[in-house]
Amino acid sequence: MTAILGWPASAHDAEPPEAVFDRLRAEGRDDDAAMFLGQALPRYEVVAWAVQTVRDLAPPDLAPRDAEALNAAVQWLRDPSDSRRRAAFDAAAEAGDASPQRMCALAVFFSGGSMAPPDLEPLLAPKDAAGKFAAGAVLTAVTRHGQREEGLRKALTLGEALAVGSEDGRP
Repeated sequence: MTAILGWPASAHDAEPPEAVFDRLRAEGRDDDAAMFLGQALPRYEVVAWAVQTVRDLAPPDLAPRDAEALNAAVQWLRDPSDSRRRAAFDAAAEAGDASPQRMCALAVFFSGGSMAPPDLEPLLAPKDAAGKFAAGAVLTAVTRHGQREEGLRKALTLGEALAVGSEDGRP
C-alpha cells in the first residue's frame, strides 16, 4: 500500500490496513490518512466516501456545472453501470478545474472499465487513480469548507465506517 502512495518503505508495511490508518490518525497525519483511505477502500466505497463528504461540505451557491458533476457521481452510485460511469466523465469535463465535485466524477470514471471510447480496444485506468481522485476530492472539500480540521475528522470517520461496513458509512 505504501508503494502505491509513493511513501518510503517502513517497518510498518506488514501491518494490516486498519492498523496503518489508526497509526496515521494517532500521529496527527490526517492528510496522509485520507490518502491512505483513498487506496485502502474498495473503488465503490471510495467513491461513496468522496461523494458523501463533498455533498456534506458543498456551499449553498454551488456552480451548476459542479452540481451536475456531483449528481453524475451520485447517479453512478445508485446504478454503477458503464453508461453512468462515462456520463460522470462527461460531467467532469464541464465542471470547474479543481472542484471537489469534478474530482468525485473523475473518481467514478477511473473506478473501473475502459478509459478508451467504447468502439476502441479497452484501456484500463491505473489501479490507484480512483482513490487518488476521491482523496483529492475529500481534501479539497474540507480545505474549501473553512473548518478544515473538523471537516477532515468527520470525513475520516465516515471513511473508516465504510471500511468496516458500518451503517454510519451511508453511500
